[in-house]
Amino acid sequence: MRDRGWSASVELPFDARSVGASREVLRGLLLAWGHEHQIDDAAVVVSELVTNAVQHAGEQGQLRLELRVTDEVLRLELADGSSVRPMAREIVDSDERGRGMHIVDVLTARWGVETHGDGKRVWVELD
Repeated sequence: MRDRGWSASVELPFDARSVGASREVLRGLLLAWGHEHQIDDAAVVVSELVTNAVQHAGEQGQLRLELRVTDEVLRLELADGSSVRPMAREIVDSDERGRGMHIVDVLTARWGVETHGDGKRVWVELD
């Protein structure tokens, strides 16, 4: 039977607590939608995206997390008011930070960034 799709969106404040809140919302929705197999990787990915936005977007606008599941693809989108685009920078062993987008790249099938309003939307897809 083909999955007709599920979707939800949530607005989050620019606050470190939004990282955990986004994980909990994601877990609850994926359980309710019958997509438990995607929870672990998706929780890590959403944590990295929200952490990046909270740390680097400079409280410009608001954070909006959107989730969509169709067939077996989970798409997460995080919009913020910053035009600064995330990128996977060179990893230096002595750096304690800066690995987030490398983690996102490894755990997702595809990801990208697009202009959204006055800011950007980072999107990822997990198969």
